[in-house]
Amino acid sequence: MSYTVDSKAFDSSWYLLVSYALPTMISLFFYGIYVILFLLSLYTLSRRKTAGTKLLIGASCLMAIVGSTQMAIDAALTAEAARLHQEIVYTQVSNEHGSRLLPLWGTLLPELDMAQDVTFLINNFITDSFFLYRCYVIWGFQKKPLILPVLLMLSTLVMGILWCAPRTGIQDLRVPYILGVATNLVLTASTAGRILWILRDASHVTLGDTFRSRYNTAIEVILESGAIYCLSAIFVVIGYSLNPEIFNIAFGIMQQLLNIIPTFTLVYIGLTKNGDSPPIENVSSDQGKPSQKAVHLVPPNGHLSFPPVLYITNEETEDKDVEFV
Repeated sequence: MSYTVDSKAFDSSWYLLVSYALPTMISLFFYGIYVILFLLSLYTLSRRKTAGTKLLIGASCLMAIVGSTQMAIDAALTAEAARLHQEIVYTQVSNEHGSRLLPLWGTLLPELDMAQDVTFLINNFITDSFFLYRCYVIWGFQKKPLILPVLLMLSTLVMGILWCAPRTGIQDLRVPYILGVATNLVLTASTAGRILWILRDASHVTLGDTFRSRYNTAIEVILESGAIYCLSAIFVVIGYSLNPEIFNIAFGIMQQLLNIIPTFTLVYIGLTKNGDSPPIENVSSDQGKPSQKAVHLVPPNGHLSFPPVLYITNEETEDKDVEFV
């Protein structure tokens, strides 16, 4: 039997297919990059015989599980949209006026859409938690600097849940994204600022070029990862405001950048030789003679921090003019 497909139904199903296939293909490309980084992070961290390594490996595996689940949901959405498009072409679905209808509610698209939003929200919360822990370690396990970022994280999570939940009245997707940008800005500024403050306080110690370079590299990694995250989120907000196609592209990129950014940081941690012996530097004493001072890379409570935080204990120097971190 031959028939003519209604143009409106065909255009609607085709647009739906493209809107799901485009971000899925982009996300799949970045997912391939992420898998390589994930395997590299496991390899480098497994060779790092220091405290906290198991926690970092667990965090990396958790992000891999959530990221892979998100990729699988994207593929399922595209497959379901393709099946729907095929159905609208080959199946007679008409209303009382003889026009072909799009059988959307007889598919899994609404459920998969909800699963995609929830998974993305969970992924974002896990990523923010990783950055929060990094900030917590660099601040010497102090809790007060975490109050503002924790409040922003919870606000982002609540607004995201309200947006995902039906009949909540929260229809603007830009709100949780803007809160996510604010959270990342605060965490980035707090973490990088703390390292700069440590370097300033440790300026009385003669640090080697290699040691100082490691600190500068750590700051660069933190600032670059924060900037990439913020620019990606802003790209999503702009796309949501201007054009659906731009939003689909930005969303596909953002999905996997949530995993790529922290995993790249984990690779850098694994490649950092934090287990090296503490460097010994010459610092002038009160008598004008050089004396040796040990610059330790672990805090007093014994936990290893990343990037390394300078701690100089009173027992390690006889110079009364040295300030202690």
